[in-house]
Amino acid sequence: MSKENTTKYIVLGLLSHEDLSGYDLKKHIDLSISQFWEVGYGQLYPTLKELEQAGYILGRAEPSGRGPARTVYAITESGRAYLAGWLRLPVQKEYVKYEILLKVFFGGLLPPAETLEKITAFQQKSQANAAVLAQYRNNLEGVLGEDEDHLYFYLTVLFGERVYQAYCDWAAEAARLLQEHFAKKS
Repeated sequence: MSKENTTKYIVLGLLSHEDLSGYDLKKHIDLSISQFWEVGYGQLYPTLKELEQAGYILGRAEPSGRGPARTVYAITESGRAYLAGWLRLPVQKEYVKYEILLKVFFGGLLPPAETLEKITAFQQKSQANAAVLAQYRNNLEGVLGEDEDHLYFYLTVLFGERVYQAYCDWAAEAARLLQEHFAKKS
């Protein structure tokens, strides 16, 4: 069974808020959901073409201000219905892939200091991501009552904060255990 193209639902969801070009969609993805779902240009533009061919979005040329005209996309009513249908489906599977865990799992093949270095880098990246989400949370707390969507954005930010805190806690404990283990062997 082939994996479903979730990018199309991301595009439809973002277009349900405002009309956007492909470039603007990528910027919105990077600023809003890239903490938990990545989409590259290589996925985005074929998905836009597929959605337009299916009648879920319409593209229109607009002057760009510099260079050639850009295509701005709008969601259609059938696109809204298609998105709503997907939103109503039960969650099928959560995808979990952590390269850090693969490298730790096979870490016995390297000197412990190298694995410890990777864990420390993972912890630092997780702390930085948690800080970004804390800014999002603070911004959203000030506007929760302005738009119902803000509550849903806020809920995803809270999830992300908890996940990154768990990453940081794990990294601290993993580093401590590695250091203790190899201190005893010295």
